[in-house]
Amino acid sequence: MVLGVMSDTHGNLRLMHEAGDAMVSRFHAETLFHLGDDYRDAEELLSAAGIDRDTAGYAVRRVPGLWCPEYQDSRIPKRLIEAFDGVVVACAHGDKDLRHTERAAAVILTGHTHAAQIVLLGRSLYVNPGHLKSLVCRNQRASYAVVEITAQYVRAAIHEMASHEVRSEISVPRDRLG
Repeated sequence: MVLGVMSDTHGNLRLMHEAGDAMVSRFHAETLFHLGDDYRDAEELLSAAGIDRDTAGYAVRRVPGLWCPEYQDSRIPKRLIEAFDGVVVACAHGDKDLRHTERAAAVILTGHTHAAQIVLLGRSLYVNPGHLKSLVCRNQRASYAVVEITAQYVRAAIHEMASHEVRSEISVPRDRLG
């Protein structure tokens, strides 16, 4: 199972689509996560056809960012938690929206800071994919993340938007997570 992760698109649909297409065509992502700012950008992913797909749209999970009007709507969840191939993945735009149960997940996806990072803390792999707002924002280059879940390990990698090359990665045996 491969998950594609993006955050903080802030209306830059061109970069968002380019990242989504790369995650699906190059890395075979089966599900894309959009971690907010802007929540409505993810609507485009739900209806857009990828470059190598016969059907419209991607499988997308999304949460609103702090600056999205949907963040104030109590009917829209600020966090999601789901198992993929037996690995529990939790996500929210910002750390502050994660409850204790989500913080115990094997993989935790957050955005908000625009700074890409992968960190193993305790039994959880924290992944922030960075941003897709522009090629450079807050002195951070645009990036996205790919999370690969196999029977033996979970591997998370941050990819440069400009080249799709790996900037950083961590591979953790599954039995060390969750």
